[in-house]
Amino acid sequence: MYHNFKRARVLFIALFLLNGVGCANQPPSHATQSPLKLNGSEMAYFWVTKDTLISWQQIFPQSAASPQKKTNYAVSFIIDASGAMQQVSMISTVDGTKIPAEKLTGVSDYQFYPTAKNFSRQAVMVNTFVAL
Repeated sequence: MYHNFKRARVLFIALFLLNGVGCANQPPSHATQSPLKLNGSEMAYFWVTKDTLISWQQIFPQSAASPQKKTNYAVSFIIDASGAMQQVSMISTVDGTKIPAEKLTGVSDYQFYPTAKNFSRQAVMVNTFVAL
């Protein structure tokens, strides 16, 4: 009986140690990681859109008064660990005008899937340019 108890105790200690080692090898929690700064082409290594491509015309609808004139915008946004687009910022590269957040519609409609490389669901900040 004493040998069975001793074996059970040794087995318990071994399992406890193995469990501790397994937890130590886990990547750090994505909640504590700050977003990686990427350009638009690098985003595809970490996140892909869930159902459709990002349509900046839907996010920032332009008036039909001047369809011929295109304006370039510096765009910045974060894809958080849950795959949601947040903190979208658009600034005209022509005159530096920042588009107010309330004019950016449909941002919450976009969801992203992590790629196989992004198994830890690393949040990213994407900086790119668009012409509208």
